[in-house]
Amino acid sequence: MTRPTDQDTRGIIDPRAGFEHFTLTRHEPSPGLAWAVDRYWIVRWDMPAGECYEQRVIQHPAVHLVFEPGAATVQTISPHDFVRRLEGRGRAFGVKFRPAGFRPFLGGAVSAVAGRQLAASEVFGTGVDDLCDVLRGDDSTSRSATAVEAFLRSLGTLPLPMTEPVNSVVDLIVADTSLSRVTDLAERLGITTRKLQRLFADHIGLGPKWVINRSRIHEAAEAATRRASIDWADLAAELGYSDQAHLVRDFTATVGTSPDRYTRRVAPRD
Repeated sequence: MTRPTDQDTRGIIDPRAGFEHFTLTRHEPSPGLAWAVDRYWIVRWDMPAGECYEQRVIQHPAVHLVFEPGAATVQTISPHDFVRRLEGRGRAFGVKFRPAGFRPFLGGAVSAVAGRQLAASEVFGTGVDDLCDVLRGDDSTSRSATAVEAFLRSLGTLPLPMTEPVNSVVDLIVADTSLSRVTDLAERLGITTRKLQRLFADHIGLGPKWVINRSRIHEAAEAATRRASIDWADLAAELGYSDQAHLVRDFTATVGTSPDRYTRRVAPRD
């Protein structure tokens, strides 16, 4: 299996190797749920007997609702890597919420559950468990998405007054790499740093500094998978770092290897 050239792989460590072991299919939400849901996804794998593969993911500022046979779980935002061990044959269907999209369903500060894996019924009620049976025999991403959307709409959950503004702030962080400091972001928004931190804790679960850092590392790692060669000093400047050394430190701490070594592993091959 090979990676589609048009597929965004931000957050997937060594996607070329990963796509030799699993496939990833995505589906966009309907307009009525786009305030809450970023996308739906299905991961499928079929490993030879006795073999396994571990996929590391550098998390986005997003909560996922994940359905697997017999279980529906909520994987909350976490400062730590997510590692999934793939064995045998399987499939997982997921809902990736927008950064502030999970908060209205939770009914409380997302920081209170950050770093935890929850039974989905704790948040969405026992009806969510019935979806496991509905999705079990359907391998279609679009049909599964339709079933899950119908369930989410049935809850009657509406966005909060700050849901879209906080989503927009995260969009701004991703789009404008000049925003490398929380104080600069707060000044751009015309609010205090403390208020910005409270908004992120409440609606996202982790602070704006973490979101800024992860966005930049996602961009750097994605560049490594798509460019034949990289001038890391130039890329550091593109991503708002004061110097190359700062990017190298952040990248190595987050990805687990230096930018040069990672590039040699994942760069496009002729």
